[in-house]
Amino acid sequence: MMTKGILVFHYDDMEWRLWIGHEAYWVDQGYTCHLLIQHQYFEAFLEKDTDWFITLEKKVKVVLHREEVYKVGVDLNQYMKVEDPF
Repeated sequence: MMTKGILVFHYDDMEWRLWIGHEAYWVDQGYTCHLLIQHQYFEAFLEKDTDWFITLEKKVKVVLHREEVYKVGVDLNQYMKVEDPF
Protein backbone atom coordinates (compact mmCIF):
# COMPACT_ATOMS: atom_id res chain seq x y z
CA MET A 1 0.00 0.00 0.00
CA MET A 2 1.34 3.42 -0.95
CA THR A 3 1.45 6.07 1.78
CA LYS A 4 1.57 9.71 0.69
CA GLY A 5 4.11 12.14 2.12
CA ILE A 6 6.67 14.79 1.24
CA LEU A 7 10.42 14.72 0.68
CA VAL A 8 12.12 17.77 2.29
CA PHE A 9 15.78 18.73 2.78
CA HIS A 10 16.82 18.91 6.45
CA TYR A 11 19.48 21.62 6.70
CA ASP A 12 20.63 20.78 10.25
CA ASP A 13 21.82 17.33 9.15
CA MET A 14 22.28 18.21 5.45
CA GLU A 15 20.12 15.22 4.50
CA TRP A 16 16.76 14.54 2.93
CA ARG A 17 13.82 13.47 5.12
CA LEU A 18 10.52 11.87 4.31
CA TRP A 19 7.62 13.39 6.22
CA ILE A 20 4.34 11.55 6.76
CA GLY A 21 2.08 13.84 8.76
CA HIS A 22 4.20 15.05 11.71
CA GLU A 23 6.65 12.14 11.64
CA ALA A 24 10.07 12.23 9.94
CA TYR A 25 11.72 9.20 8.34
CA TRP A 26 15.34 8.58 7.28
CA VAL A 27 16.12 8.65 3.55
CA ASP A 28 19.17 6.93 2.09
CA GLN A 29 20.62 5.93 -1.25
CA GLY A 30 18.86 3.03 -2.88
CA TYR A 31 15.45 3.79 -1.41
CA THR A 32 12.53 3.81 -3.80
CA CYS A 33 9.45 5.97 -3.91
CA HIS A 34 6.89 7.27 -6.36
CA LEU A 35 7.31 10.96 -7.26
CA LEU A 36 4.19 12.98 -8.07
CA ILE A 37 4.53 15.02 -11.26
CA GLN A 38 1.46 16.77 -12.70
CA HIS A 39 -1.07 14.47 -10.97
CA GLN A 40 0.77 11.27 -11.93
CA TYR A 41 3.14 9.11 -9.85
CA PHE A 42 6.40 7.88 -11.39
CA GLU A 43 8.65 5.18 -9.96
CA ALA A 44 11.78 6.86 -8.53
CA PHE A 45 15.09 5.50 -7.22
CA LEU A 46 17.03 7.74 -4.78
CA GLU A 47 20.75 8.13 -5.44
CA LYS A 48 23.66 10.35 -4.40
CA ASP A 49 26.80 11.48 -6.18
CA THR A 50 27.96 15.00 -5.32
CA ASP A 51 24.24 15.89 -5.17
CA TRP A 52 21.13 13.89 -4.37
CA PHE A 53 19.15 12.88 -7.44
CA ILE A 54 16.45 10.46 -8.47
CA THR A 55 16.16 8.20 -11.45
CA LEU A 56 12.62 8.16 -12.84
CA GLU A 57 11.27 5.03 -14.51
CA LYS A 58 14.90 3.71 -14.72
CA LYS A 59 15.64 6.25 -17.48
CA VAL A 60 15.64 9.94 -16.48
CA LYS A 61 17.93 11.42 -13.81
CA VAL A 62 16.70 14.51 -11.92
CA VAL A 63 18.74 16.45 -9.33
CA LEU A 64 16.80 17.15 -6.12
CA HIS A 65 16.84 20.86 -5.24
CA ARG A 66 17.13 21.62 -1.52
CA GLU A 67 14.57 24.42 -1.65
CA GLU A 68 11.86 22.22 -3.20
CA VAL A 69 9.28 20.06 -1.47
CA TYR A 70 8.52 16.87 -3.39
CA LYS A 71 5.25 14.97 -3.06
CA VAL A 72 5.85 11.23 -2.94
CA GLY A 73 4.16 7.93 -2.35
CA VAL A 74 6.12 5.29 -0.44
CA ASP A 75 5.96 1.82 1.03
CA LEU A 76 6.64 2.65 4.70
CA ASN A 77 8.06 -0.83 5.32
CA GLN A 78 11.39 0.30 3.85
CA TYR A 79 11.68 3.52 5.91
CA MET A 80 12.67 4.04 9.55
CA LYS A 81 11.41 6.88 11.76
CA VAL A 82 14.10 9.40 12.68
CA GLU A 83 13.64 8.81 16.43
CA ASP A 84 13.81 4.99 16.08
CA PRO A 85 17.08 3.44 17.35
CA PHE A 86 19.34 1.76 14.81
